[in-house]
Amino acid sequence: MIYLDTSALIKRFVDEVGSPLVSTLVADRGPVATSKVAYAEVFAALARRKREGHLRQRQYAVACSQFESEWRAYLRIDVTDEVLVRARDLTRKHPLRGFDAIHVASALELKVALSEEVTFSGADQRQLDAAAAEALRVLHVETAAAG
Repeated sequence: MIYLDTSALIKRFVDEVGSPLVSTLVADRGPVATSKVAYAEVFAALARRKREGHLRQRQYAVACSQFESEWRAYLRIDVTDEVLVRARDLTRKHPLRGFDAIHVASALELKVALSEEVTFSGADQRQLDAAAAEALRVLHVETAAAG
């Protein structure tokens, strides 16, 4: 199972380093998972890019529409008490921001629930290091090759 944190997921909707790989993961690897917090994070990231002039109004509207349409296809991990406790514990062990810890915790909860390997995909090295230290497979979407 592929888990996309927000730094990877956003690449599905804006063209940047790693976008081709993320598109391949979504198209070829079947269902992908993410935390429900990614919903707000992706919209916030798109709005920030528009405000900063990196997306024109039309590009912003298309990206928002595409994300909204695809959101239903993702396996969305709830932010349960278990995820929050695990995220708290992760912040004590690793230099993670709050939502980054929630993403790693969500991937770990998914691994337990499915009893199978989960590949944590992202673009933040500290977050990927924490995920690897917690026995998740990791994929840096900006440095790995598509294909």
